[in-house]
Amino acid sequence: MIDMSAWEEANVDVVDELHLDPHNVRIDLPETAPESDIIQDLFHNEKALTLVDSICKVGLLTHEVPIAIKRDDQLVVVEGNRRVAALKAIQNPFLAPEHRARITKATQGVDFDSLRRITVKVAPNEDEANQLIAAIHTGNQRVGWSPSRQAAFFQAQIEAGKSPEYLISHYPTVEVRKFIIRSQLLSLFRGVEYKDSELKDYVRSRTFPVSVLARLYDNDEFLLLAQIRVAEQAARVVLESSPQQFNAVAEKIVHDIRSKSINTRTLNSTRSESYTNYMNELRELITNHVDHTKNRSTNTQKAPVASSQNQPPGGPAAQTSKSNSGGSNGGSQQAPTNPPPVNTQGQAKPDEKIKGSNPNYLDLSQIKIDPSYPPTIRKICEELTLINIKKFPNATLDLLRTFLEKAIKAYAEKLGVDLKQQTGQQAGGYVQLGHCLTWLEEHLKTVRKTAFIQVLKKIRGNKIGGYIPTVDHMNAINHNHHVFATADEVRNCWDGMEGLIRMMLKP
Repeated sequence: MIDMSAWEEANVDVVDELHLDPHNVRIDLPETAPESDIIQDLFHNEKALTLVDSICKVGLLTHEVPIAIKRDDQLVVVEGNRRVAALKAIQNPFLAPEHRARITKATQGVDFDSLRRITVKVAPNEDEANQLIAAIHTGNQRVGWSPSRQAAFFQAQIEAGKSPEYLISHYPTVEVRKFIIRSQLLSLFRGVEYKDSELKDYVRSRTFPVSVLARLYDNDEFLLLAQIRVAEQAARVVLESSPQQFNAVAEKIVHDIRSKSINTRTLNSTRSESYTNYMNELRELITNHVDHTKNRSTNTQKAPVASSQNQPPGGPAAQTSKSNSGGSNGGSQQAPTNPPPVNTQGQAKPDEKIKGSNPNYLDLSQIKIDPSYPPTIRKICEELTLINIKKFPNATLDLLRTFLEKAIKAYAEKLGVDLKQQTGQQAGGYVQLGHCLTWLEEHLKTVRKTAFIQVLKKIRGNKIGGYIPTVDHMNAINHNHHVFATADEVRNCWDGMEGLIRMMLKP
């Protein structure tokens, strides 16, 4: 709890005794920047001029006083830098040369002496000052900083040696985890070596609209596609894809934000057509990258023994040559052999015939995975998100069967149930999908989840509905060499089990 009643009050000269804070997260200047640069930055980027107008018209409001701290024998403002910058510029308009004329006009008839000395509160140490600043700017007491500035406040403390656990406990009224995660995700995008240097500058700028990026990373389907794992409780972000793959994704996203192809309106709802279409674009980009990486690896392995005389036109040698001619990430990532259609901005786009939900892929957008579950569950989700079911229906359906079995086992483990003990020593001690379904049906009856009991009975093949979503059908695809799957059967199977999977995996 912050107790400001014991903090010292000081009446100081704003020009000679009070200094602006070079560590202020509002500014993007070196710590060694002179105070004149800080003032110009606050006027240029943080609307300090509006405070000059307000102070000159209605006076300096003292219901909130600036907070200062003693640092290196100087009194440095840690809260209220805009106000103090405005007061300094009132005394000397040349400190803000771009706005000198307006400041001079606004200060006509002002009693300069009455604004020369002000009262400040002096915080006893940096920790208590930071607690107050966080309560003001990342809580709900006033209009907060921009999203990137909020994240920068906590990231600065982490870089100073504070652990996420310390910050989470030290700021109990603030959503510290959210801000740390935002900062780490921003760091991922800012750490990319963009082919377009303007994109690198843009994503690092204070004007970069983090809110648009948040519409993507707040969606679990995007995290699965991009292979970004967010551990919310530990406030940790881990990139699990290859750097080359993530670079391609980041390049497209930042380009599309900058060109306004996507914004908070087009990404307003994960169920909207524009959002779904954009996820399809990202999925196609990632799938093409994965396919190309595999092809490039295969071609590289074949290259030493291949004879140009034996290669047919367009064979591996030709493909390797094409790949090497079109590096897309400073030479480290190369263009696909059969690239997708390209728009006028050079960005990959999906098949224009596809609208809304992409029939080539399963929709896993509603799957939320309990972070306590084994990483295997998430990995299977990532694979299912990327598999083209028209090209690989049998592989997809086989993986769906595996996914269902492992989801039930993870759910039972979460509930503290030993399935091997529950199902006896059948099948040589192995717990198979049939055993899992039998246990789950009894469990659902116990907890009275009636709607899911009917779904499960359909999957078990108890003559409810059609044959396709049943475990017998999945087993036939898996074991019967006369049976094969179609894309429609894959979709029907997923539709039949999605609600059950969602129930078991949710946090």
